[in-house]
Amino acid sequence: MKSIRMFGPMQLKAVDDPEPQLTPGQALLQIEAVGVCGSDIHRYRGVTFEKEDTRHPLILGHEFAAQVLETGPGCQNTRVGDRVAVEAGIHCGKCEFCLRGDINLCPQIHFCGVPPHDGALRERMVWPEHQLFHLSEKLSYEDGVMCEIFGIALHSLDLANLRPGFRAAVLGSGPIGAAVIQLLRKTAGAAELYATDRLDYRCDFALQMGADQVWNADRSNVVEEILACTLGRGVDVVFECAGVEETLAQSVRLSAPGGRLIWIGIPEADTQPFPVSTARRKGMTVRMVRRSRRTYDRCIALMETGLIDPKGFVTHRFPLLRTMEAYELVNNYRDGVIKAVIQPSRLT
Repeated sequence: MKSIRMFGPMQLKAVDDPEPQLTPGQALLQIEAVGVCGSDIHRYRGVTFEKEDTRHPLILGHEFAAQVLETGPGCQNTRVGDRVAVEAGIHCGKCEFCLRGDINLCPQIHFCGVPPHDGALRERMVWPEHQLFHLSEKLSYEDGVMCEIFGIALHSLDLANLRPGFRAAVLGSGPIGAAVIQLLRKTAGAAELYATDRLDYRCDFALQMGADQVWNADRSNVVEEILACTLGRGVDVVFECAGVEETLAQSVRLSAPGGRLIWIGIPEADTQPFPVSTARRKGMTVRMVRRSRRTYDRCIALMETGLIDPKGFVTHRFPLLRTMEAYELVNNYRDGVIKAVIQPSRLT
C-alpha cells in the first residue's frame, strides 16, 4: 500500500506501508479525497507546535472523505460501499471536557495527521465507525473534504453568539475565511460584511462568497477603510483567519466597544504581540477556536439544503504520487489556488 510520509521539512516521499488491520468498531476505508490544509503547510515547512514528537516520519492529512471497503465487528450503521466524510479527531469520551461536550478540547485526543498519529495521505486506512458521516448522492467526496473547513467555520460562528443585523470583518480570506464569509452571509444575518487578504485572487473569492467590500491589506489601510465604512464605530465581531501579528492588532483596532474577536488563525510563532490596553478599554471578548465541535452532521445538512455551497473552493486536484507538487502549489500560493485536493485512489 502506498503512503506519503514526511521525512523532514519539505521532504515528502512515497513509501510502501503494511495494509491496515481491521478491528472491532472500525471500518476499512479507501481514501478518495484529502485536502491540503494550512496547518499541514505549517508542518511541511518544519514548524512544530507545543511538544510534538516529530521523530516519526508522519503521514499528513486530516481533511478527507472515503469509501467503505469493509466493516469490523460491532459496526451497525455503515455498509460496504458507503461514501463518507471522516471526522479526524478521536476523543476519549470520558474526561471532564468530553463529558461537558467540549470534545475538541480533549487532552487525550487522537487527531489524524498530527504527531504521533498518521493521517490520510495513503491508499487505505481504518477509522472508527462513529467518526464517519454518510454522504448522499447529492454530495461528492470533495464536499466531504469541505466538511472540515466549514465545520471549523461553523464552530467559530457558534462561539461568536451572533444576532442578525451585526457588522463583521473577516481578516484573511483563505479557505476557512471564505467559509466564514459564506456562513455569515447565508446563515447568520450579517448586515455589513468586510474582508481582507494579501492576494488579489482571494479578495475576489471573498466577494464571490458574499463580502460587501474587500481590501488587499498590502495596498490599503484596512483599519481606516473599515472604520470609515462604519462611520468610526467599528464592527461587532472580527474573525481573525490569518494568524499573523498584523491581523491581531487590526482586530482590536477594528472592534466596536463591547466587540468580539474570534481567533481562528494559527500563528507559526508561539508568542504574539497583542494590544491588551486597547482591548481592555473596549471591553472586548476574545474567543479562541480549537478545531471544531461535532459539526460534520450540521455541515452535511446545510450542504443538502444549499445553505452551504462548497463549489469553487477546490481549484486543483492531484493523484497520490504528485502530493509534493500539491504542497508546493499551496505553500507558494501559485495558480490561484484556494483548496488543493489529493486523490489517493489514483496513484498517477
